[in-house]
Amino acid sequence: MTELPKITHALIQRSTTAQSFARGEDYYATGAVLELIRRGDTLYAEVEGSSYEPYQVEVTFDAQGISSTYCTCPYDWGGWCKHIVAVLLAAADAPDEVEARPTVDALIEALDAAQLRAVVQALVERHPGLINEVESCVAVQTSEAVPEPAAASPAASPPPRSHVDPAPFRRQVHSILRSLDRMRPSEAYWHVGGVVDEVRGLLDQAWQLIEAGDGNNALRVLEGITDAYVNAWYNLDDSDGEASAFFSDLAVVWTEAALTADLTPEEREQWIETLEVWQDEIDKYGIDEGFGAAQEALRQGWDYPPLLRVIRDGEITKNGAWENYEDAPYYADDLAVARLNVLERQGRYQEYLYLAEAESQISRYITMLVRVGRVDEAVAYGLQYLTLTEEALALAQALHADGHIQEALRVAEHGLTLSGYAKAQLATWLRDVAANAGEPELALNAAVTTFKAAVDLEAYRKIQSLAGDRWEALRQELLETLRQQTGYASQASIEIFLHEGLIDDAIRALGNYPHYSTVELVVNAAIESRPDWCIQACKQQAESIMDQGQSKYYQRAAYWLGRAKAAYVSVGRSDEWRVYLESLLQKHARKYSLVPLLKDLR
Repeated sequence: MTELPKITHALIQRSTTAQSFARGEDYYATGAVLELIRRGDTLYAEVEGSSYEPYQVEVTFDAQGISSTYCTCPYDWGGWCKHIVAVLLAAADAPDEVEARPTVDALIEALDAAQLRAVVQALVERHPGLINEVESCVAVQTSEAVPEPAAASPAASPPPRSHVDPAPFRRQVHSILRSLDRMRPSEAYWHVGGVVDEVRGLLDQAWQLIEAGDGNNALRVLEGITDAYVNAWYNLDDSDGEASAFFSDLAVVWTEAALTADLTPEEREQWIETLEVWQDEIDKYGIDEGFGAAQEALRQGWDYPPLLRVIRDGEITKNGAWENYEDAPYYADDLAVARLNVLERQGRYQEYLYLAEAESQISRYITMLVRVGRVDEAVAYGLQYLTLTEEALALAQALHADGHIQEALRVAEHGLTLSGYAKAQLATWLRDVAANAGEPELALNAAVTTFKAAVDLEAYRKIQSLAGDRWEALRQELLETLRQQTGYASQASIEIFLHEGLIDDAIRALGNYPHYSTVELVVNAAIESRPDWCIQACKQQAESIMDQGQSKYYQRAAYWLGRAKAAYVSVGRSDEWRVYLESLLQKHARKYSLVPLLKDLR
C-alpha cells in the first residue's frame, strides 16, 4: 500500500483559491471533518456543511502525491473546494488520526462463493433498492466482452455475444430518482447532488464495456440510463445546476460508445433518431449541448471522407478532420478527443498521431510520439511548437518515463520560458529530476523558479540543499523578496521567517487581518521572545469570540486565553493575568457555558 504522501499547507494553498483555503481552514478548525478513513490508496472523509447530509470527500494518491480529488458538493470554480481543503488540512496536521481500514478486495478475498452470496443477500435485505443495482451489474458481467479490434480492421465483425438488457438500468435510475419522493421539497433540495452522483455511478458499467471493446452493449446500458433520466430529471431541484450538469457526463460516454460499437448504417440512423428525441426533450429546458458529439460520431462513423484523408492518408491541413474547420460545430474538440481515446484503446497509433496533429491536440500528439519511439521527432516538435507549460510538462514526463532523461530535462527547461498554469509544477518536477540526474545548476535554477512561483518552506529548504556556497547570497535575496510581499498574510512566508528565527519579520508579515491559524503559528514561536505581543494577540483573538457570543467557539477562546496566561507567566506578570481574568469573569458572568472554562484558567 502506497505511503500517505506528505501534505503541507503550502501544497493545499497552491491547489485552491484563497477564499476556499480560508473557508476550509474554518471548517477544519470548527470540527466539521467528521472522520478520516484510509482504504488502500484512497482517503475518505465526511465534512459537515450547508447540506442536510455531510459532504463525501475522496482523495486518491500515488507515489508522486495526490492524484485525484472528489467531493459531492457542487463547487466547480477552480481548484479544490473548501471541503477537500478541510480534509487535507486535517490529514496534514493529524496524520495519526487517519484510520486505516481494508479495501473491498481485502474484505472479500477470503470469502468463498457461498459466503459472498450471503453478503450480497444480506445487503439487499438491508437496503432493498440495491436489487436494481445488483441486477444491472449482473447484466454487464454476464455479457461476453468483445476482444479489441485489430489495428488494420476496426470495423471487423465481433464474435457473437449476449445482449445487455437496458431495462434493469432504466429501473435503477427510476429507483434512485424516486428516493426523493418521500422528502419535503426543502429537504430534498439538499439531496439532489447525491442522487445525481448515484446515477452517475451507473456510467462506470458502460465504461467497463467500452474498455472491453463492446460498444454495442455499452449503448444499451446508456439507453436505459438516459431514457429514464431524460424523462424524470426535471422533477429534481436544479437550482445549483447539478441535475442538468449530468448531461455533459452522459455525452462523453455516448460519444466513445458510438465510436466503439460495430453498427450497420440502419442501426446508426436508429441511434441518431433516439438521441434526437432526447435532445429535443432537454432543449425545452435550455440544455442544447447534450448529444451533439455522439450524433456526429454516429453520422460520420469512421468512414467520413475528411476523417479518412487524415487517419488513412496522413493528410494534415488547417481543416483538420472536417470539410471546412470554420464550419466545425462547437463539439469538434470533444469529438476529436473521443476518437483519439478509441484509437489508442485499439492500438491504432499511426492513425492516432495523424488525427492528433490534424486536430491540434498537441499534448496528445507529442506524448504518443514518445510512446511509439519517435523521440527525436517529439523533442524537435516540442521545442518548436509548444506554447504552454502544461504541454511541456506532459512531454517531459513522457520522455522521462521512457528513459530519455537528458531530452526530458531539455524540454522542461524550455517549458519554463512558456506561459501557462503549470509553471510551479513544471519547475518542481525539473528541480527534482535534474538533481537526481547530476545536473546541480539546472536543479538550482528550477528550485528558485519553484519558490518564486509558489512560496513554500519545503521549496526554500530545497534551494538551501542545492545552493552550496551560494546559499547565503540566495538566502538574503529570498528573504528580502518575502519582506516585500504585501496583502493577505502568507502562512508559507511566515513559516520561512520562523524557520530562520526571524520573529519580528513573521509578526510584520501577519498584516492587519491575519487568519487565526497563522496567528497561532507565530504565537507559539514568539511566546518567550515577544511575550507582550503574544499577550495582545491572544487577548484579541479570545475577546473577539467572547464579545460576539460565539458559544460554539468558546473552547477556542479558552485556548487563546491559555496561551496569553503562559506569556504573562513567562515574564513574571501572574498578578496582572489574574486581574485580567477576573475582569473577564465579571463581564461574561451570564454566559454560563463560558464561565467554567474561564474558571479553569485560574
